[in-house]
Amino acid sequence: MAIPQSGRLKLRGRRKQPSEGPRRRDKIFLRARRAAAYAKTPTTWTPDVPTVLTIVFLLEAVAIIAFPHLRASRLAFVLVGSSIPIGLWLFVYWKIYLSVFTTSNKDSTPITDSRWEKFDFLGWGEEKMVGHILKSDQSSTDLLLYLHGYDSSLGHGESRCQHIQSFGINIIGMDQRGFGTQQGRMDWTLLKVIADAEAILEAAPQQLGFTPEKLWIYGHSMGGFITIRLASHQSGWWEHALNGIILESPVSSFPKIIDEKLPGKMVMARPWVRHVLRREYERIHPDLPVRYATSELPYWGIPKVPILVVQAEDDEMLGSAHFELLLKHFDNDEVDCEIHTIENMPHTSRVDRPERAKRVEYWLEAMR
Repeated sequence: MAIPQSGRLKLRGRRKQPSEGPRRRDKIFLRARRAAAYAKTPTTWTPDVPTVLTIVFLLEAVAIIAFPHLRASRLAFVLVGSSIPIGLWLFVYWKIYLSVFTTSNKDSTPITDSRWEKFDFLGWGEEKMVGHILKSDQSSTDLLLYLHGYDSSLGHGESRCQHIQSFGINIIGMDQRGFGTQQGRMDWTLLKVIADAEAILEAAPQQLGFTPEKLWIYGHSMGGFITIRLASHQSGWWEHALNGIILESPVSSFPKIIDEKLPGKMVMARPWVRHVLRREYERIHPDLPVRYATSELPYWGIPKVPILVVQAEDDEMLGSAHFELLLKHFDNDEVDCEIHTIENMPHTSRVDRPERAKRVEYWLEAMR
């Protein structure tokens, strides 16, 4: 089958053949290569500084409202004067927390194909999660994990999953933590989502009744960022089964996302923002494996497996910065990466284009 050339940026590197068999590895070494953070958030009865200041601020406000005669006292003047900067500090702190560490859960587009099979598994922190499998109609030992983007759901990418399943590939996916019908809105972090993705992969053999021989991971937007991390930090049964990854309009930098999420002029306070982010991440993840400055390419990881990138030519959501950073580190002879830009394709997975579907189909045919 001839592959049309329009929109192709690059096809470099040689296709890597799967290894003849799994090699024995030290268990500790495998654990060290895992992609996320796994220790539970410590429970402490000692209130932190933001909580104490919030309580003090509220008590002052209640006292001034409940006892009007205090408003004329010098003490009230001093308290109000000192409370203004404290109030501003708390506003900024909680604004950052709500913008980064919680999800809106405003989209719950459900999957509609009755062939999906629902199952439970344990994600980050041994928390109960719900996954779905769309089994192949053929006898197949191939598997693809689909990871949707931020503020999205598995339902948005269902047509993509159905298209790939029609090639004889089993599909596994989930509403990611904090989105769709999945729990986990508070203390949300990318590292938790990555741990959930590892967990659903570990649960796949039991649900399928066999260990897949070949695995692909398809990530859209933020799901693409997670896919890059997983593919460059493989573990478990799929360490030797991962055959390649597909990235659709992927995120390539967490700091760039933070800059986009912060409201108004808060972007100008980057040092303070980084302080809050570091404080919260260290609180949530005592075994934090990455830092703010290293949560982007190339430090995030450069996969050593074949890669297909299908990028919206005019990405109205991410702009060009993420794609340019990806090109900087993927567009070379050391990375086996095929890159295509798709005309008139928006960022959202709600909309699809035949050109994207064809690129995915041709690439998967070559991989199999």
